[in-house]
Amino acid sequence: MLTLRPTKMLAKRLKLAVPAVPPPVDNRVADWCVHEFRDGRQRHLMFCNTASLFPIVLSGRGVTDANALIRRFLEGAWLAFEGTELELHRQRWIEPEAGAVQWAPIPDKVVLSSVNEMIFMARHGMDKSPAELAWWLAQTPMKALGYNSPDRVFPTLRGPERCG
Repeated sequence: MLTLRPTKMLAKRLKLAVPAVPPPVDNRVADWCVHEFRDGRQRHLMFCNTASLFPIVLSGRGVTDANALIRRFLEGAWLAFEGTELELHRQRWIEPEAGAVQWAPIPDKVVLSSVNEMIFMARHGMDKSPAELAWWLAQTPMKALGYNSPDRVFPTLRGPERCG
């Protein structure tokens, strides 16, 4: 199951019902926080993997409901991972989970502040393509990861093994 964790403001704007108690997550690869920010007059979405903080930044234009948010995330995952060593992660542990989506709150202030740090840095790289920006940001050492970088942590994550 794909887990998306919008900020309270984004959930309110999109009219998403986010439970107060986080549901269980069995797939850390398909568990993503999402925050909306503005750069000038443009709205953008910052998706960060909850466990690794791997970032994906996309335009927020046209995202007005849950379905549009899910589609934008899948588009971003395709753009960021296509042609990289992480393409298998997307194909194996993210795309199959998109059939069922659960909403959850952002787990703690450490994750939220790390997402905010990524947003601050993203504003300095908005001239890059979404894939270039994702990988540029992913190389940043993060305190929440023990000064490791998301591009090193994300490939170590594994989703649940499926039989059949």
